Amino acid sequence: MEEKKEDNLDLRQRKTRRQLTQALVELMEERPFQELSVTDICRRAMVHRTTFYAHFNDKQELLHYLLTQLERECIAVCVPTDADSPRQFFLTAARNALAFFKERKALYRACLESGTDTETRLLEDAAAGELCLRLSQPPFRDALPGVDPRIAARFYVGAMLSLLRWWLASPDPVPEEVLLSHLDRFIPHS
Repeated sequence: MEEKKEDNLDLRQRKTRRQLTQALVELMEERPFQELSVTDICRRAMVHRTTFYAHFNDKQELLHYLLTQLERECIAVCVPTDADSPRQFFLTAARNALAFFKERKALYRACLESGTDTETRLLEDAAAGELCLRLSQPPFRDALPGVDPRIAARFYVGAMLSLLRWWLASPDPVPEEVLLSHLDRFIPHS
C-alpha cells in the first residue's frame, strides 16, 4: 500500500492493521509462515475474515505490509541525522541497527526460518538506496573519493546485513560490544 493511502486511513482502520500485523508477528514466532492461514491470523487478531480481506488480498500481502512498515521504522531509527563524520555515521548506524534487530530478534529469525528471506530484501534495497544518497553528498563523497556510491552502499549494507543475519541466527552469538569493537576497526578512518 502506498504511504499516501496509509496516511488517509482512519484510526479504526489503522488499529485493525496494527492488530493484524501483530497477530502475524506472534504467529510467525510460533510456527512457519507457510503453515499460517488467514483464519489463524484473524482468530489471533480477533477480527472477522471479511475485515481482513477489506485490508489485504492474502497473507502474503499482509507480510509485505509488515515488512514495509519495519523497513520504514528501521530507516527512521537506524540512520543517524547528527553524525559529525562519515565514520561516526557508519558506527552509529551499525549500533542502531544492532539494537533495532536485537529487539526484533524473534521475528527476524522467524522470517529466516520460514523462507521469507526474499521478502526481507525490501529492507536491504531501502537501506542501500538511503546510503547511496548519503554517499553522493559531502562529506561522504569527499571521504570516499573516486568510489561509486552505488557500489559502496551495496557493499556496506550487504556486509552489515550479513553480519546481522549471522549474529541473530547464531545459537551462541558474540557479545554486542565485541561486534561493535570489530566494526570500529573495519570502518576506515577519514
